[in-house]
Amino acid sequence: MEHSTSSSKVTSLFTPAIVEYSDPSGIYAVISEDIQKHLPLRNLHWNSAIRPLRSIASLHIDLVPAGSANSTSEPPERPNAGALNGSAENANDRHVSQKNRPGSGLGAKKERRHQIPGLRQTPYLKIFFLRCSDLDSYRLTHRKNIREWIKDNTPPTQSTASATAQEFHDAFEWLIVHVILPDDGQSTLRIPNTSKSDVRNGYRGSSAVSEKVRADFNGSSKTAVDRVALVHVMRDSQHGPSQGAADGWEDFISKAKSLILSSFDLRVTQYEEDIKERDSQRNIPGWNFNTFFVLKEGLARGFESVGLIEDALTGYRELAVGLNSILKSSAIESQHGGHFRDFTNDLSTALRYALQTEQPQEPHELKNVHDLSDMKDNYAVGDRKVLGANILDADRKPFRELILANEISVFDFQCYLFAREASLLLRLANASEPSKFGKSTAVDNALEAAYSHSQDPLLLAEVCRRATDFFSIAGRIMRDDLRSSIHPLSKSHSIASPTTLSTFEGPIEDIIASWTYSACQCILDATNVPSIESQLQPLLRNLKPSNEAYASPIAPSPALSPQELPRRTSSLPVRTHTGARPSSPNELPSVTSLDAVRLLPPTSSQTGAHDLAAEQAGLVTLKRRVMANIGHRSNKVGRDRVGLPGTSFSSAHDMEDISLDDASTTSDQAETGQDTSQRSSDGGIQNRELGRIVRSESAFSLAYEDLTIMALALNVLGDRRRSAESLTTDLAVSRYRMKDYSSAASYFHQLASFYYNSDWTRLELPMLDLYAQCLKHLGRTQDFCRTGLQILAKTTNRRYVSAEVRSHQKSTDGSHYLQDTINASKSLSRPVSAPLHQYFSDVYLDPYIQHCGERDGFCMYLKLRSLMLTAVEAQEIRVRIGSIDEEQYCDLWLTSESPQLLQPGISHVQVRSNITCPAWYRLERVDVRSANIVFFQDAKAPSDTTFPDHFSASDHVTQVHADLEPILVWPDEEALEAKLSLSPFIHLGKIKSIEILISSGRNNISHGRLCLRACSAGLRLHTGEADTVTGECPILDKPQAGSLEFGSFETSSKSVIRIPYSLEDDLAHIKVKLEIFYIVDHQEYQYNCTSELRIQLPLSVNVQDNFQEHALFSNFRIDTAKSVPTRISDCMMHSTDTFEVSMPPLSSNTLIIFARQPLSLVARIRRKKTRTSDAQTSTHVGSILMLQIRCACIDQEVSTAVADKLSTALRQSEFRDLRRLLVNVLCKVIRSKLSLHDLESIGLLGGIHMAIFEQDLWQSVLSGLRPERREKAASWLTEWQAANAMISLPESTDARDMLELNVPVEVPRIPIVVTGHLDVLSCGGGVGESRFAAMDQSLLAELCLRYSRYWANEPGGAAGTNSVCISYEVQASADVWLIGGQRKGQFSAMEGEVSKFPIILLPQKTGHLLYPSVEVRVSEGHGHGGGREEVEEAADGAVECEMDYLDQSESILIIPDLGSSTVSLDCRTPGGAAWLLESNSRLERRKDPGPG
Repeated sequence: MEHSTSSSKVTSLFTPAIVEYSDPSGIYAVISEDIQKHLPLRNLHWNSAIRPLRSIASLHIDLVPAGSANSTSEPPERPNAGALNGSAENANDRHVSQKNRPGSGLGAKKERRHQIPGLRQTPYLKIFFLRCSDLDSYRLTHRKNIREWIKDNTPPTQSTASATAQEFHDAFEWLIVHVILPDDGQSTLRIPNTSKSDVRNGYRGSSAVSEKVRADFNGSSKTAVDRVALVHVMRDSQHGPSQGAADGWEDFISKAKSLILSSFDLRVTQYEEDIKERDSQRNIPGWNFNTFFVLKEGLARGFESVGLIEDALTGYRELAVGLNSILKSSAIESQHGGHFRDFTNDLSTALRYALQTEQPQEPHELKNVHDLSDMKDNYAVGDRKVLGANILDADRKPFRELILANEISVFDFQCYLFAREASLLLRLANASEPSKFGKSTAVDNALEAAYSHSQDPLLLAEVCRRATDFFSIAGRIMRDDLRSSIHPLSKSHSIASPTTLSTFEGPIEDIIASWTYSACQCILDATNVPSIESQLQPLLRNLKPSNEAYASPIAPSPALSPQELPRRTSSLPVRTHTGARPSSPNELPSVTSLDAVRLLPPTSSQTGAHDLAAEQAGLVTLKRRVMANIGHRSNKVGRDRVGLPGTSFSSAHDMEDISLDDASTTSDQAETGQDTSQRSSDGGIQNRELGRIVRSESAFSLAYEDLTIMALALNVLGDRRRSAESLTTDLAVSRYRMKDYSSAASYFHQLASFYYNSDWTRLELPMLDLYAQCLKHLGRTQDFCRTGLQILAKTTNRRYVSAEVRSHQKSTDGSHYLQDTINASKSLSRPVSAPLHQYFSDVYLDPYIQHCGERDGFCMYLKLRSLMLTAVEAQEIRVRIGSIDEEQYCDLWLTSESPQLLQPGISHVQVRSNITCPAWYRLERVDVRSANIVFFQDAKAPSDTTFPDHFSASDHVTQVHADLEPILVWPDEEALEAKLSLSPFIHLGKIKSIEILISSGRNNISHGRLCLRACSAGLRLHTGEADTVTGECPILDKPQAGSLEFGSFETSSKSVIRIPYSLEDDLAHIKVKLEIFYIVDHQEYQYNCTSELRIQLPLSVNVQDNFQEHALFSNFRIDTAKSVPTRISDCMMHSTDTFEVSMPPLSSNTLIIFARQPLSLVARIRRKKTRTSDAQTSTHVGSILMLQIRCACIDQEVSTAVADKLSTALRQSEFRDLRRLLVNVLCKVIRSKLSLHDLESIGLLGGIHMAIFEQDLWQSVLSGLRPERREKAASWLTEWQAANAMISLPESTDARDMLELNVPVEVPRIPIVVTGHLDVLSCGGGVGESRFAAMDQSLLAELCLRYSRYWANEPGGAAGTNSVCISYEVQASADVWLIGGQRKGQFSAMEGEVSKFPIILLPQKTGHLLYPSVEVRVSEGHGHGGGREEVEEAADGAVECEMDYLDQSESILIIPDLGSSTVSLDCRTPGGAAWLLESNSRLERRKDPGPG
């Protein structure tokens, strides 16, 4: 179920629910204070049959004595504070003659009800206060009085007579309240604490009188309503009221709420039935909307009286729609349903007064008009009587009587509807409206203080929004109303014979403006909230001078008394002085403060505050517009204060209203610039503030600026940035007129970006022109240049695009700013930038370079079209192109060699560069510099670009078209050339180096500088150790790391510079950037290139050493490290002073090794016989041998062979200048396209088939040439590729591809070499023959061990005297040999001493069996001599040793032990069985050979 909650509040515009009481005993004065404590009624819930549940949080009621509530259509007189608060003094005065007053309930006459329901305000509940202490007096007097009161006040719904519909409109309930005072006898009785239900029923804890009253006047049925309440007034100061007394008051309040809602429900039901019936009769002739309006408004007022504001507001909205529908149908068809006056008396009188003030008449002409002084008293004294000042007061006229009498005008009708809706919204928002009386009462102050903290800004914003919409509609209605009143005025002869409508237009517009101005101020006063005020003041202090608090635009008249002024403060408080504001620039807002206002608006903690501020800003703006219109029409002020001052861009757009009726009038108006019919008159301006503004130019300027600042601040609070910016423009123009150029420039500076982003060209140009004039007066040259350029760009764009503006070029081209800006920029210390595309178009750079003949570098051609009317002298034109490869980014600047005069139209300019960096490029930037003005166009805006003021980043970036061709840059054939390569001499024990081959070409270099930069992480280039390997390029100086300076270098000279490098990490490739700056004929040139070098070694070398007692055999395994086939030309190891090396030569001159076919070489190393002293001095140096390998990778050989072939062909063709370009591309393709399989095939076949490359091999690189040259080069390359289908590799490796690899090999130093021999004694076979033995035969063997220190550190020394401890172990697999005897042992021996150990070997299988292996470990021994006893304890420390086992590869044949066998075969049957009869082993036969 939907719940609706609202609150009822008593204010000057709202009528509460009326409750009438009869008090014949005069007891109300005593209990009024207690009653007020329980008011307002709270938490009421009305449940209608056709509506959702409605909840009323609080219901304010107005207790009135009997007789005063039976009013007519006029609302009752506002009760004073004493009546509302229920004071005893006023109550006694009111009830002195209660019995004799009509309508008191005792003999009162019934008043005749009005035939139109809704015009009366009748009570919802009637209460009879009874004071009776005994039954006798009740029976004698009070019962009769109650019975007569009930008879006179019984509602029609409860009487026996049939009730009419009109009586249901005034339905009410009644209630008897029995009051017991402390001095009554019954009050001394103890009232027990009973339950609430008992108190309501009245049968327990009540007096006998109360029970008798219930018995007499309550119904007898079970559903009868209890209409008797018992109230005890307890005055116990010590203990306070008892529980029973509190329950009695609660019972009284509960019954009152229930009965009020019951009567309200009856009224609403009857109203809805009547409204439905009247609405169904809408199409019947004679139906009157005004009568229907009064009826439906009665329902809305009923809702309002009980606090259901939303329902009341809905009713008024429906009535407003109905009124607009009636007005629309009346305008289209014949009038039906609505009867309205043609004009409003107030407006007609105001127009008459305006005309009399403007045109004074003779006395006889005023006979039908009020005296002029009377009109002044009515319309010029006090803001309260000014039209529109009390727009929210719905009681300022008898609107309902006028509506019912069909004597209301459309304007009054609309104003009444707006006032009622606005009042309901203000009530719903808990806003306290300005009192319609002269003085505020205590009730007003109390209510305002109670509800000011809970005002709803959203609803207040809705009030402002509706007011803004209504004022625009009301202005048109007022204009029609005033024009309708002209005809009666003409007939009355109260004016001097008006003949034309134009005579009235000025006063009419003034009356409308005055009404709008006053009405706006009234709404602003009513919707002011503290939350907005607290945020508004800091903003106003930023915008106003520091020594002046903000005030309203005009001070009130001193003649007005304080009682006639509005009692409430608003967002436009009253100014305390009217003096002119000082115009010192120091007191005006600074740029910083205005930036804070625009960009940092304070946040509001109250929901809806932004909306309220925005709507209030609309009302203030409306007031400002009204003031501006009146000033514009005035002959005295305002014409030069509204709009923009004259600029060089305003003449083409200023227009004048010209009348086509009279030629003479037209010419006069054209000269004066003002239409006399629209002039403002003092009589038409009703608002005194507005009238004083018009009469004083200083007051107008002050008030106009105050309203502008207020609207600006409110727009900022309302987060309306665009509106705030537009208002800031008005402030800037105002300061410009005052010649305060500093403040005006500050405002214009902040407004420039706003107008630019909003694309308001029509306003932007005059604003920029004013800004430029301010800057010129202030001497701010740099800002003037920027603003002048922006003006020039805007005018150029308009002239280039718009044909309409082109016809006004003399006044709008702004060409004078070009020369002014250029001349002013000459005094600047740094240039001012501007986007090129705003001044030049069709910017095109020819994408094909041209070499410069006898000079290094290249040149290009730039085409651009100047959009300016005058020629521009460009001191320098520059073009920047950037490489497409972002990893190796490089940019080149091409510059014109001399100043260029750019005429309007197309110009061609040659730009050249002395820098050569081969790569693909694209256009990035174009600069045109004139004095200190730089026009530039960016295709790629760097992140660190600093943009000037008033230009956004989008202005600087002009995207490159998708079809823009890339630019290919390559060096000329005879230009300087530099190549980076790895040094061909590599020593693994020394630092590596790179080599730079420099060829001077045609250049005779006087001196130069070489810069190297490492592009790989961890790469360090040691340029301080650089030296010249070959050539005549002397290194003069090494000023800093990465830089070398070299001397003269003649034509066609070559030189190689070697530079060592080191790596922090293991890298396969390194990248180095090379820059060479060289001077030729006093002109500097530059060559740049970035090379990626493969530093991974092509070969891997592994060695395995085999020690013998007096020789070392090293097996070298040489394999490819990158799986690339490698050609080895030579591999050798030289002897040293200490060692003699023997290595067999290669089988052929060159040998190619592949990934799965490594090279294996064995070297024998022996120690030379030297003296002991010589051996000791060369121990460390002589122990290192050098393995030298000369090799070349197949891919490098292929690149060299193909490059030489192509270079030779190109030198003999017309494409000689393309040699360096095409050869470089071909080498890159070979290295990237050839796979390992292709390289292996090339290595085996000795040549490369060019057919493995695609047919479009050259398409990518040839796209950088002009089309005609591209086709010829492609055809020539195709023929060359077909003619060289197979290119053979040279038989011998070229020296350029040869790599010499020196691998240091250190001879190991082994302290002890143990020689072992296993001698098998009991086996067959002689010397030089294969040994054999029988299976299961035990073989006796002897293990012989000795050691030597030959390969120790002391070569050639004597045998050691200390013994060593040797541990040995004979090992063999259990499946092959079983070993017995001393298979494991430990002994101590001297050097050269042979130790023997017996061992028994038992073979486990037949065949060739390898001898068991022997492992030894050596440690330092303790004994001396050559004893063979076994050492029990292990040695102290192990000693490194090698084992030379002489029988490592020896084997013995084991055969089965079978001498003879006797077998029996059964031959009688096929496949007969066989039996072994006898067998003899070899050993047995040897022992007993037997007979024969």
